[in-house]
Amino acid sequence: MHSLHKSLKNGTIQRRFLTCVFMITLLLSAFPLTAFGTTFSNLEIPGYEGGIQDPRIYREMVFITGEPVLLEGDIAITDRAGRVTYNYRNMTNREGTVTMTRNVTLERDITENGNDQKTETFRLTRFRETITAEGATYQSDERSNQWSQSTVFHAKPAATYFAGNWDGRKYYTINGTEGRVIVETRGSRVGYDQHWSTIDTQTLVHYIDYETGTGNDQVRWQGTAQVQVSHNRTISPHFEVNIPTQISFRGAYRLTEQEENVLKYAFDLPRFNGNGGPTSQRNLGTGSFTLDTNPTNQMQHIPEMRDINGHYAEEAIRFLSSVGAFPTSTTTFGPDLPVSRAEFARALTVSLGYVNEATVPERRSSFQRADRQESLFTDVGQDHPYRTYIETAYTKGLMAGVDVDLYIPLGTEPRPESSNVRFYPDATITRAEAMTILIKALGFEHLAPIQQYGTGYLDDTAIPLWARNAAYLSRELGLVRDVSGYFQPQREMTKADTAILLNDFIDYLRTQLRYDYRERVLNY
Repeated sequence: MHSLHKSLKNGTIQRRFLTCVFMITLLLSAFPLTAFGTTFSNLEIPGYEGGIQDPRIYREMVFITGEPVLLEGDIAITDRAGRVTYNYRNMTNREGTVTMTRNVTLERDITENGNDQKTETFRLTRFRETITAEGATYQSDERSNQWSQSTVFHAKPAATYFAGNWDGRKYYTINGTEGRVIVETRGSRVGYDQHWSTIDTQTLVHYIDYETGTGNDQVRWQGTAQVQVSHNRTISPHFEVNIPTQISFRGAYRLTEQEENVLKYAFDLPRFNGNGGPTSQRNLGTGSFTLDTNPTNQMQHIPEMRDINGHYAEEAIRFLSSVGAFPTSTTTFGPDLPVSRAEFARALTVSLGYVNEATVPERRSSFQRADRQESLFTDVGQDHPYRTYIETAYTKGLMAGVDVDLYIPLGTEPRPESSNVRFYPDATITRAEAMTILIKALGFEHLAPIQQYGTGYLDDTAIPLWARNAAYLSRELGLVRDVSGYFQPQREMTKADTAILLNDFIDYLRTQLRYDYRERVLNY
């Protein structure tokens, strides 16, 4: 903030009430989000019945026969103009004694609430299902099937979160008129979508009511089954060391992307006697299985900097440089130099997967520049080397600029045509600012306590009011590696500090956030 204050003092705007704290508040104000596109997830979820798949096979558990049965087969999914169709084919158990066919058509309605929220609601319009098992045929269609599902999506700069539920009731006939099975289902889902990890965890509880025959030949039983599925895509970095020593580089990072699908189930069903009737004893059990895709690998750039050898942040710097967060072609990095707002914008946007080296505009001759769009900020010119990253950080709601004529942050008031909007790309960034940006990127500000609270740091009283939520949450989430016990809010971030912070932030997005949405739900 010292360099920012100096630039204001030496410029045309010198109004004394523009204090340091006020400017910090302006610089961190969020711009309205435009995160929603046509697709919210990088995963293709296999249907709505709690199954999992890999490129070769689809698997699902069924329970209406009174026994837990694992079916395997194929599923084809089409999504056109709000109509989603699922076609389940060649579904059978390994013994070949149980088979299933199912065709489902859902209509999707989308309701948007502002720029960062939307709701998707599905309606069942067509349903055909036939299950054959040991001489019995179970059939159901849309006339005897009630089902609805709705999910709300909340877009934040670093991730889009979603949660939803559904209710269903299926009525099956047994051999036409010999009996019926009613299956009521209550379901919920929760997940998120971001660059390093995407997850969709679903929980379904089935209540089964079976009845066949009449009089003394009547067979009736009830049971329950719970199915939990988690669909997860994760990108993991690995450093590959070169075994030969006579080579121009000692190693390189690769990014491995893989999908892992987990299914867990538990059931409470009857035990049957020799005549097929239920006994007083119950059949209780659990099980699980997984299906994983083949990992895909992509080697990253080789950083050329030489002044980080042996530095405490060397590993973090080399990783972030390899993915383009820092320049890879420079031999002098300067790890202990302060990081500028422009450099932080680049490191942050690349770390979140928004831009990479390929998106940076090339230099063009003067007669070509007239066709380019006007810069968003008066102090970030057309040829500024970090312009793409700065404007991406702004449009994604990660960092904001300041209208220095009106003294309002962009995004809180309509932007006038003649506004003098600046980003201050050369200003340094403090620890308090960096932490606040990350917490706002996650959308977690509301997780801090409402009443007065202590942040847990020894310099708690030195933390500005606007940064207290971020200081508290960064400690609770494990985003702070400092063991000294001090937050040091006004300390200028160095390039090494930035590398360590964003490296830990990526680890949080890859592992800790996933744990909260998968392991905690599946093992609850």
